[in-house]
Amino acid sequence: MKKFTKAVVASLLLGPALVIADDGAETANTAGFSLSANIGLTSDYLYRGLSQTTGDPAIQGGFDLTHESGFYLGIWGSNVDFSDSLEIDYYGGYSGTINEEFSYDLGIIYYDYPSDPSDPQGDFVEYYGSVSWKNLTLGLNYSNDFFAETGEAYYYYGSYDIELPMGFTASLLLAQQKFEEATFGSSDDYTHYGLSINKEVLGVELGLNFSDTDISKSDCAGAGFSRNDCDSTVVFSITKSL
Repeated sequence: MKKFTKAVVASLLLGPALVIADDGAETANTAGFSLSANIGLTSDYLYRGLSQTTGDPAIQGGFDLTHESGFYLGIWGSNVDFSDSLEIDYYGGYSGTINEEFSYDLGIIYYDYPSDPSDPQGDFVEYYGSVSWKNLTLGLNYSNDFFAETGEAYYYYGSYDIELPMGFTASLLLAQQKFEEATFGSSDDYTHYGLSINKEVLGVELGLNFSDTDISKSDCAGAGFSRNDCDSTVVFSITKSL
């Protein structure tokens, strides 16, 4: 269960089509689509409180294609310290609003480790859904066969966003990952919690994230991680959206 990640891809095949207007000028006909990209550097790649790079930095980036109707597709990638150091995530879904205060997001994500085609057991599919009311979000992720064919898994979480002075934002997170079988020692679940603070500076998003779990060092090592991969940690990140 140690393998998790996200990835990179080139131009998503759906760029805006160019048409010639009556006056001869070229205009972009996007038919309601928009394409965005992001690239970032983080001091440690954490997946649900667990380090995927044994405390080392990670370079990450992705592309998102969205439609004004609410449908979207995306791809995101990162280096990791397993599966020959690459994870790629492909995802798609639909997000919308009920009114000014309520919104929702539903989708599916495929975690891929293409650097190790001889061992596809790490790949898995997860379904996700969340509902937001004002600054509060409640969500659930479900996989019927989690990483390394470990069976069903559920991830429950709640987050709360806070606007701070001087353009800073903060987010509180409380979550639980539950497995079909005991994974960390005799336990089939663990709790994950964190606090992140972010600020945009000169068009770049700077982030500082505190994260911790209730997994002991011995149980963490017994699951195939480094003894410190499940510990409390502070991660710094810098991200640029394009």
